[in-house]
Amino acid sequence: MRKLTALLLAAVLVLAVPLTLAAEPTRDVAIHEVYIEGLRPPVAGNTPEFSANLYVEENPEYVLVYQYWHDNTEGHDMFSEQEPFDPTHQYSQGCMIAPYEGYYIAEDCVYHFNGSADLVDSVTESYFSGSYFVQSVAMDCVSAEFINGDVDQNGEVTVSDALMALRAAMSLLELEGDQFTAADVDGSYTVTVSDALMIMRCAMGLIEL
Repeated sequence: MRKLTALLLAAVLVLAVPLTLAAEPTRDVAIHEVYIEGLRPPVAGNTPEFSANLYVEENPEYVLVYQYWHDNTEGHDMFSEQEPFDPTHQYSQGCMIAPYEGYYIAEDCVYHFNGSADLVDSVTESYFSGSYFVQSVAMDCVSAEFINGDVDQNGEVTVSDALMALRAAMSLLELEGDQFTAADVDGSYTVTVSDALMIMRCAMGLIEL
């Protein structure tokens, strides 16, 4: 029901506000890169209404109109916002991207989730001319006890977590499941030195993850 409502709202945005979203792009300026942020794995037991966290940085070129979750295991969109994520299922997140007036999305446009084109599974034309659905790769659920940056799963982010992430980044330690996801604080689906540094800063109270 909420997805249907979102579609109706999208229709209103595209059709009723032509000065904001270009239902028929003017073909003035081509968009060759789209960056979508906020992709994170679903938390088992949570529902989509508390897990819709995709966004695009403010810019004059394009806007994220709405977003949705897809149950890859069952093969359908999650039409009910109250449907909890099943820990035995895989899920992907998608959104509709539309250009602002004066821009259009080029055929060779490259889409990114969290800065990585590898996290994009598919791009399909939407119901509205010039707009597209962008779908992420399938993701496993993380546990409800999951804390971003808490690599050793002891309930808090410490220097020990940063060291584990650093060892993983150097291929000295293999992380799996919630540990890997906790170490991958930037959501790039790889554990890097940058992740370790962010966890260290969090452990020192300088940032929140």
